[in-house]
Amino acid sequence: MKDSIRNIFALFTKIPHWVLVLPVIFLTLLHYASFFDTNKAAEKAEKKSELYVSPNESDMKVFKIIEEIPADSKVLILVNYGPESKYELEPAMSALIGKLAEKNIGIAFATMIPNGIESAFTAVEKTIETGSFGKKRFVYGHEYTHLGFIVGGSIATYLIANNFDEVRERDIFNSSIDFRQPMMNNIAKISDFSAVFEFSSQTFDGIPGLVSLAVMLKDKELKKVAFCSSDMLPAYIPFRETLYLDGLVGGFRSISLFIHEFQPSIIIEKQYSILSAILLYIIGIVILSNLSKLIAKDKK
Repeated sequence: MKDSIRNIFALFTKIPHWVLVLPVIFLTLLHYASFFDTNKAAEKAEKKSELYVSPNESDMKVFKIIEEIPADSKVLILVNYGPESKYELEPAMSALIGKLAEKNIGIAFATMIPNGIESAFTAVEKTIETGSFGKKRFVYGHEYTHLGFIVGGSIATYLIANNFDEVRERDIFNSSIDFRQPMMNNIAKISDFSAVFEFSSQTFDGIPGLVSLAVMLKDKELKKVAFCSSDMLPAYIPFRETLYLDGLVGGFRSISLFIHEFQPSIIIEKQYSILSAILLYIIGIVILSNLSKLIAKDKK
């Protein structure tokens, strides 16, 4: 029996590495394919709503906050994730952008990591491509703008909280915000926004970005909502029921529910299953690889 197990692991070690990547590629393509059949998905959402797990209290808080943001107001979105959390956080940010656009709410993006610049524009493009938010136009400088990469981690959060007039001077293209940027009219300080959202996959000096920002904020009434990846969830959970956050959406389950709430035409069940399968496959490969190494050592 022991020899049989060793033979199985020995066979595993002989598999070319490129072959192990094929299932991930297949599942990723399947993930993208799940975006297309939107009409059938909408029918499923109507007929089989009982299949969806009920949102928890934290999710419901976020839905309520978003619904209560006044129409024609403005919000700030901090984009602090890169390619490592693209599949988890990008659909949620696209869903939020679409919901805000429906209410004619202007969006200012900013990021404290270089990759966040591309992440923000990609999410906007995806929202426009789906055309699901009912706006005829979504123009840079009018409906949204990007304030660029703010360097410094916790120093960046201090600048946003207390020296926002410096942060808002120029956009990502180094153009003056006050020149042909109606989006930023009447926004002089952070408290002029109706809410601040963060999409996060990393901490800054060991503290989640929005928590650090909330500590430094003088205006405690400003609504603060964090969206974080599954691996960031443990860092945010201690702050979930505190004065620092008004709402938290974290991990595949809550993010899937959020997307379904605001974009029911997307096949959330299928996407959730595919992403879970990718994670389980990767975990399985890691475990098998380590076990193979242990058995190889025993032989020696």
